[in-house]
Amino acid sequence: MSPTRPYHWFCLLAAILLEVGGSITMKLSQQWDLPHAALLGLGIMWLCIGLSYYYLALSTTGLPVGVAFAFWEGLGLTLVTLAGFLVLGERPGLLRLLGLCCVLGGALLVHKGTSHGDPAPAKEAHHA
Repeated sequence: MSPTRPYHWFCLLAAILLEVGGSITMKLSQQWDLPHAALLGLGIMWLCIGLSYYYLALSTTGLPVGVAFAFWEGLGLTLVTLAGFLVLGERPGLLRLLGLCCVLGGALLVHKGTSHGDPAPAKEAHHA
């Protein structure tokens, strides 16, 4: 695994945004007044999800896979849910919002609890 650089975080962000865009497009396409709109929405979703996995794979060349996946799923779920509230008119509920807080907290805990290949700190020898 190469050292983590901003490039890896940008790839992860691209993966998350593509996942969210594909998911929202799939739902929105059901409301389009185009011939075969649902099929078009499905095609756009497949393209976005495929690109999302590609960028997720690129991000794991410098990020631990568990960290990348936790953020991809956690932020993706959060953004899709927020888009549901803001774009699709879905209603937020207290349990949904608490669940999102738990998901984001879990992703941060996975990140904080994951070694990034750094050597363990040397312990000082205490002589009496």
